[in-house]
Amino acid sequence: MAFHCGSLALLLICVAGTLQPIKSSEYIGKLIPRHDKWAQAIKGEYIPMQFYDAMRSAENSKQAFQNQIRNFGEHLQRNLTMSNVLSLRHENQLNTEHQRRKLHELSAFFYTAADVAGVFARDSEISFEVAKNSSYTLLLQLRQIPSTQPIPVKMLLTNYFAEMEFFHIMFSEIIDEALEYTQNILLATQKTFTYYADVQRFVLENWNFKGDAFCCKEYMEFLKHYSDQIFKCAVGRGLDIAFDVFAMTELTSKYVMRQLEFRIQRLFNCLYLGSYEIRCKFLQNAEKDFEMLFTKIEELEIFYDIKIKNGRVSSLRQRRQAHIEEDATNSVKAHDNCIPEDFPRSQMHKSLKLCFYNITEY
Repeated sequence: MAFHCGSLALLLICVAGTLQPIKSSEYIGKLIPRHDKWAQAIKGEYIPMQFYDAMRSAENSKQAFQNQIRNFGEHLQRNLTMSNVLSLRHENQLNTEHQRRKLHELSAFFYTAADVAGVFARDSEISFEVAKNSSYTLLLQLRQIPSTQPIPVKMLLTNYFAEMEFFHIMFSEIIDEALEYTQNILLATQKTFTYYADVQRFVLENWNFKGDAFCCKEYMEFLKHYSDQIFKCAVGRGLDIAFDVFAMTELTSKYVMRQLEFRIQRLFNCLYLGSYEIRCKFLQNAEKDFEMLFTKIEELEIFYDIKIKNGRVSSLRQRRQAHIEEDATNSVKAHDNCIPEDFPRSQMHKSLKLCFYNITEY
């Protein structure tokens, strides 16, 4: 009997040992070996490098395009100034080959400007798409969290994931708004430059320009006037707004990425390092934790609302899908807004037309 009681006491001690309070780190999830994928996330490197690379490329493209625009006045003055032509007289004969080269350089400048605008359109589109994809990538980082969590923790995590997913949807929508506007403006500008350069090249190659001093003066004055007018139309207020929209979207995207990275790092820390009651309080109110980020998105939307559509951003966003084909058609004809109809034939006065032997319709 004594032996039996002793055995029972020993058994109770063993059972009591198994019922010791669970430490917070064990409650949240057992520590994971260092080679585990989740454990590696403790390093805190979540934002894809493609995000920064895409932003850098787009910023460089924007600078190149802005530099090209700033150089227009100097280029126009250098290539379409009559004093340059008159200084080329040799035995009363005008160096027509040199002058033809100058005229071709004008169309080459517009071709280059069109190419640079196209590069910025491409790189800015890539940067916006990468920003959306990076937000989704950060969301997927949360899926690395082990599923062996107690039910109360799972419920909090599910709610937190849902809030972040909703934020990703809102962030993607606002990025799409910027993408739509900047692409329409940049591609319209590119088409205007290309069309104008095509017209100039067609005239030089097919109209048989006389190239004497009088005709050079007349044609240069004509081109100087319309080149300046068409260029200013193409790079007008819409392009300035596109630059502003790109810059503000880029700034907001970087802020959002850093904030999402911070939240993911904090979540991993609280689950991995334990002390759930202290480190994971933010999980109990996911809406409040994302409130600042949603406010940032609202501020960006207000910026778009003022800059782009004068109060019609939200309604236009709802109709975007219904107008995709219409917008594409309008983009193709965008040069009509800046280049006069039947240019340049209808705009030439009679004396200038006499400087060409074979005027044909473009």
